[in-house]
Amino acid sequence: MNINRTKFKQYHREVVEALTAISNPAFGKAVQQDRGSKLKHLGIKFPALRRRVKQGFSFYELPEDQILEVWDALWKTSPYGDVLFAALEYYLPIVKKQVPANLWSVVKGWAPRIDNWCHSDGLSSIYSRILESNQKEVYPQLVEWNQAEGEWLRRISLVSLIHYSGKNAVFMPLKKVLPLVTNCLDDERYYVQTAVGWVLREMGLVYKSEVTKYLETHAGRLSTPAFSRAVERMRAKERTRLREIRKLHEA
Repeated sequence: MNINRTKFKQYHREVVEALTAISNPAFGKAVQQDRGSKLKHLGIKFPALRRRVKQGFSFYELPEDQILEVWDALWKTSPYGDVLFAALEYYLPIVKKQVPANLWSVVKGWAPRIDNWCHSDGLSSIYSRILESNQKEVYPQLVEWNQAEGEWLRRISLVSLIHYSGKNAVFMPLKKVLPLVTNCLDDERYYVQTAVGWVLREMGLVYKSEVTKYLETHAGRLSTPAFSRAVERMRAKERTRLREIRKLHEA
């Protein structure tokens, strides 16, 4: 199905009107400024957004591949960040259960529009689920983004390697994760560095000795945000030891 322009406008208007009805413009302005996004933010808290997305829109009556086409068009053209969040909230529950076969071919095209950490991490949550089910296709794309200049593509290439935090978050082998982390060690941008630290922290829960050795080896290259995030769940004695090693490298 090629979306008729008139029909597309109708779907976009429907979603925007529904989201506007539960929005807080003052909150939206604050969110937009806080995230440094060029997209307009209506100002909707996530619980309310999830409820509204679950409630449905008229295009939910379409076959699933056509619903994906609608969300793809909305993602790529809407000036509203909340519409992008709605697309993420639609697909996240789906990929947690089973990844649709055609999803990756479409949503991999969503990454270039990212301009803030929140959209980045939301999309990465979806990518991580697709990665787990289809490493052959997804991992090479993450490697490519990891080599890109863009801050958000690099963050996505790292955050997508893990299912958020906690039990069962780690599913990738260390040998595929650490090269991507190492490639970003010297990237001074804050959101790349916090991603570096977060990935090391989570991988360390499963590969404790290997990640500790990595931290020892690269202590001199790790930025303060990356190092702090990487060691924050370690025991106090171990954190102190690694900080001392880092000081020696900095001296």
